[in-house]
Amino acid sequence: MLAGSRSSPQTRASSPPWFANYPEIDPQDNYSKGWPPQMLQFADEEIQRLVFLPKVSRRALDPVDVRLNLRAAFLGEGLLTSLVTDFLYTEFIEYEAHDLTSMRQALLATAVLSNLCQRVNLTAFLRNSPPERRPDDYALAQTFQSYIGGIYHDRGADGYQELRDWFYALIAPYAMICKNNYDQYVDAFQSASRDLDPRLAALRSPPSSTASSSAFGYPGSSTSRSSKMTSGSYGGYALDNPAHIARPGTAAPSLGRYATSGPSGLAPHAHRGVGDYIKELKEYCEKYHLPTPIYTDQDNGKNGDHIRWFSTVAIGGEVWGRSTDWAPTKKEAKAMASKVALNQLRGSRRQIG
Repeated sequence: MLAGSRSSPQTRASSPPWFANYPEIDPQDNYSKGWPPQMLQFADEEIQRLVFLPKVSRRALDPVDVRLNLRAAFLGEGLLTSLVTDFLYTEFIEYEAHDLTSMRQALLATAVLSNLCQRVNLTAFLRNSPPERRPDDYALAQTFQSYIGGIYHDRGADGYQELRDWFYALIAPYAMICKNNYDQYVDAFQSASRDLDPRLAALRSPPSSTASSSAFGYPGSSTSRSSKMTSGSYGGYALDNPAHIARPGTAAPSLGRYATSGPSGLAPHAHRGVGDYIKELKEYCEKYHLPTPIYTDQDNGKNGDHIRWFSTVAIGGEVWGRSTDWAPTKKEAKAMASKVALNQLRGSRRQIG
């Protein structure tokens, strides 16, 4: 994996999480048409009963029911970790592993899981809770975990794809807000680092070198769009010439390997072929009356099976996306650049003149 230009703080186990000072992640219902998706239904009513076992009740609960409910929550907790990881890995291809780990921590926080539980109206099934003792965030988060575990248990491994597609559609706006918060957090840290003793700042910030000819900064980097991108963005490989990062074993795998497959219709971002990201960027620009994306492609100078492609995409004369690595085809290089650009545009909501 390529080293990123982002320098983020190392938090101690005893310190508050990075997202503690940001408002609770709470997307608006009008994020997109058809959002939030309707909850997935249970085929087995007994599993549904166990999943929605009241967390607060006037009467003692059957210990066997409690045990099965906690097992469902245990399964759901593991599945949610996997689902969030899958989403972040697939969608935010321009981020490094430590960045994705930090964002995953925020998306699995109790407050977010509680919000998800309420967003798809799972609380309507907690009918036995006394009104004066409404479930708190922890109880609602555990209900959501139990629900995810119960759906998987109810449908089995064959139903995982539908669960993944449904969750993909549900978590998307939360993930975008989380990404924007994380970008601000890293920017604030890097600004603070620059105010330190220069010798310390040099140790904590990426090395600078010859600037590229294109003004483009990745999310969360201290590089603004009006400044120049340094070679630190690709671990010491200058980006004025993409050939500088051509090294053995770095050709990007086909995006189709990570794409969702199988029928669902629940997740508008799922089931993508390589060309879908290119098409989606074009449609996004048309929707918001932005200039048509212009791609610049460069090969690595080789022929036949050894040729690899690198692409940048500009909108209104400004570069918004670059391939995150060399790709075996020109179309895949454009798709990677398009995906980065889409993340940038959706995060900033800027209108380009």
